[in-house]
Amino acid sequence: MSDLEEELVGHSYTRARKHPLVIGKLPGAGRLPGGPYTITQIVTMVATFGLLIMTRELWARFGLMNFVVLIALPWGMAWVLRYARLDGRDPARALRSLLIYSSAPAGGRLSGRPQRTARPRLAGATCTIHVRTPDPEPADEPAPAAQPAAETPARAAAAAPSPAAEASRPAPRTHLQALLASLDERSA
Repeated sequence: MSDLEEELVGHSYTRARKHPLVIGKLPGAGRLPGGPYTITQIVTMVATFGLLIMTRELWARFGLMNFVVLIALPWGMAWVLRYARLDGRDPARALRSLLIYSSAPAGGRLSGRPQRTARPRLAGATCTIHVRTPDPEPADEPAPAAQPAAETPARAAAAAPSPAAEASRPAPRTHLQALLASLDERSA
């Protein structure tokens, strides 16, 4: 790299800011052995200990070693959960996310309620349009041909349209104006 170029380094502190809630000290200021423990680890230890107590008739055949199993198995399960990560989360949070995802409605939620989309259906309305041809417009007259210079004034007056004929001719309209005029004539 040259002196003018800088090396850009990006850091992400997202994981460091998401510290899990942990239990690490006893009320008398002593530390828990093997701690701090997350809530998931504490729940796992208590649940495993309770399950072992309820099923001790099935497994308790070792004499004094029963107490070692009763303490070591819940602590070992909690120790395994400390390092178990699913998508960067502890297994309890991943399981919770999976349960929420599987119980969510297919259309999602809107304002806390399940969003239901209406089934598509065929529209049964009809629309009829009657198109009337507009009144025939006068064709543009071609430009008069070159007339001889010796034209009589009577002939020139006969070729020019009279003012009364121009007033009776309808004003030229667009197709839209003609359609609207035809609808007005129908309703009248």
